[in-house]
Amino acid sequence: MEKRFQTWAEFLDIAILIGSTIVIIAWMIGEPLLYRIDGPVLSIFSAISLLVIAGLRLATRHFHLWPFTANLAFLMIVGGGNISSLLMLLSAPSVHINPKSTLVMTSIFTSIGFIFFSMYEILLYLRKTPKSPWILDDILIHLALVPGGLSLIGHIFQNPTYLSMSRDPRVGISILEMVFMATLALSTILANPNLFLWRFLKGSLTNQFTFAALFTNQYIAPVVYLLLVGSNWQSEGFGPELFIFFGGVIATLGFLLFQAKLEENSP
Repeated sequence: MEKRFQTWAEFLDIAILIGSTIVIIAWMIGEPLLYRIDGPVLSIFSAISLLVIAGLRLATRHFHLWPFTANLAFLMIVGGGNISSLLMLLSAPSVHINPKSTLVMTSIFTSIGFIFFSMYEILLYLRKTPKSPWILDDILIHLALVPGGLSLIGHIFQNPTYLSMSRDPRVGISILEMVFMATLALSTILANPNLFLWRFLKGSLTNQFTFAALFTNQYIAPVVYLLLVGSNWQSEGFGPELFIFFGGVIATLGFLLFQAKLEENSP
């Protein structure tokens, strides 16, 4: 089963590598994919981050002489670059965002996701995922999906706060970008059999249903809330749906941490 998962993970990484390469080439020739001026688009900088992460994974698997230091260096560039982009947009968006520019910056949500992915990859290259009640690797992967979950609310209900930046609507997480990030997360999980999540899911069918319910709830609960109370986005800002979403995230992570502690204490 683990070998099959590894094969699937490699297939997904190849798909990300090819897809991100196509996106980069499309930007370079001036024909970006699914480009629009009134909504989020996949930035060339986001595509480069995807290309680097997927490329490093494939190079590490297939080139035995591939230098370990290259992985750390490139991942530091990805992580550091996204931290810089994040700080630029938070500190002075009016200075760094130009709606008339042909280049589109990576959104704040996307940068947060790449930072978590980079931290996870660096840790994994430094050591294998340890069997510990402090399931840091699982937590990092889970947190990397949070920005995409918030953007999903934006796309479903056309909420400008979750969808993109008001100064430049192109700076946000597009549907194409969400597909790439979800594929990256799935590949990450399939490629690492040492994650606590796998041990927990192998425990019983009840464990599988419980996790599925918790994981699904954090995405469905905010949507159900907005469907019940209605959505009114006349003024920008976060609403109760944000706290409902984070409540679901905390519940899922807290449950996994609790189960990991129980596993440590079990004979």
